[in-house]
Amino acid sequence: MRAKEFITERTFPKRKSGPLRSMFMFPDMPSSDGYQIYRFGLAMADHTLTHAVGPTSRNAVIVAYTDEEEDIIKGAERQTGKRGVRVADRTSHEPTDTNDKSPVAQPRRNRYGV
Repeated sequence: MRAKEFITERTFPKRKSGPLRSMFMFPDMPSSDGYQIYRFGLAMADHTLTHAVGPTSRNAVIVAYTDEEEDIIKGAERQTGKRGVRVADRTSHEPTDTNDKSPVAQPRRNRYGV
């Protein structure tokens, strides 16, 4: 028996699609056609299109998560003569409304120390 014979889902139930609020599906673009997906990615990165003006406007944005990645960016800057502008500092701060305490109870030892 093949999986497609007993899997009959045609839509995502709310239980599964709830966490994926901003998911898009493109029926005209099969996942097996990498070229179409590549072209779509290029179109998303096209800064000649009219986009809403935001903090970075139409400028390219590169985020370095490690010191090594930052070194790579600086090396590329030297090689190309382009200079980036640091928008955020190197530290990461959670917003004040983010819960930083674990909701999971901490294990407690019993009277035997286990």
